[in-house]
Amino acid sequence: MEYLTAPGKVRLLVRRNGVLGPTQTYSTSELETALNVLQALPFFPISQKELIIPSIAELCDVVDNDTDTADKRVQPVDFAWIEVECDDDVAIDKVLNLFPIHSSTIEDVRNGTNDREGAEIFPSCGYASISAEARHDTKTSLGDEEYEPVKVCMIAFEQVLLTIFRRPLAWGDELRAQMELILSSSTSYAAPVSISVCSLVSAFVKDYQKETSSLLADVDSVNEIVLQIQPSRCDHLDFMQRIENLRHRLSRVQASFLTKERLIQQLMLPVMRHIFITADPSAASRYQRLLSGLLLSIERLRRGRDVLNLSSMSLVSGVSMRLFQHCYYMDFVTNVMTQMALVTMPIGVIPGVFTMNVQVPFQEAETLLPFFMITLVTVVAFVVGIINPVNTYFRFKPPGALVT
Repeated sequence: MEYLTAPGKVRLLVRRNGVLGPTQTYSTSELETALNVLQALPFFPISQKELIIPSIAELCDVVDNDTDTADKRVQPVDFAWIEVECDDDVAIDKVLNLFPIHSSTIEDVRNGTNDREGAEIFPSCGYASISAEARHDTKTSLGDEEYEPVKVCMIAFEQVLLTIFRRPLAWGDELRAQMELILSSSTSYAAPVSISVCSLVSAFVKDYQKETSSLLADVDSVNEIVLQIQPSRCDHLDFMQRIENLRHRLSRVQASFLTKERLIQQLMLPVMRHIFITADPSAASRYQRLLSGLLLSIERLRRGRDVLNLSSMSLVSGVSMRLFQHCYYMDFVTNVMTQMALVTMPIGVIPGVFTMNVQVPFQEAETLLPFFMITLVTVVAFVVGIINPVNTYFRFKPPGALVT
């Protein structure tokens, strides 16, 4: 797979005292400037701040009183979102070394060793690491129609959210515009990190869900044309290739939905609701709705897989029916040949008389009239006897589509 190389970008979005500033975009050559601006923020996490993880009893009490806790936090919280879109390991290392991040997180982001989607809390460092997969921008890709997803690493502190990905995201501009709209509204004043993470995860999941409708439509189309497959090997191979491609797409999308289901379930844990990751009650309810829609999409994909399996079975049944039809055709040809043999074998006795070492009366005739008479009788008998088998043979209709 080849991708169009694009220069890296660093985007910084800051909200101070409830006022959201414009998005500042820097190139990789201006990375030092962007980091200096970010480091100058008073709420920037310079050192590690330990997170207090409550006990199970306290977690249950926090879940029951989420609404009351959220209503008390009405003051806008300062927030900064830095987005790094770059495939340069040196630039990514500079950004990661600026934050008080655990070495395992740095290694995962740098080498991409963590291929699964999920959320992990680092209480001693005061942040949470969230890994998710997103669809990449097809305008920057070359090659086949199917591409590998973009790995998005989100490192969330209490007032700072860092996102790192190496390739452009699909609908990236629309996603950033949506984030600006959300962060400028009063609904994100109390828990900006919680709302931001929820918005990003929701956008990634909904972007994947768009593929479900088109995929199921292709499955239904294949199921409709299975009975119209002609008895040619080319049609069979083409249909099997279609089924294989659809099965591969179904498996890929379903596996992606299952990993995202696991990610959402992790974000809905009580410990996540206790800290700033899912502190906002609206984020928890939005995760719940997102999880319900995701489970519905997974069920639809399972039904689509059943329909595709039924199409495969219909194709096998159709091929078996073709074999029976060809067996019937061979039996029909054998029957016609038997009828022709019943006509030609008795007639062959008449010319065979001339080859016998016997004396026949018409051999002493002065003209060839007896010979012509015998030949005429032979031809007439052959034509009259062969009409029915030939007519039966040419009236046979070869097998076509199973359904017309």
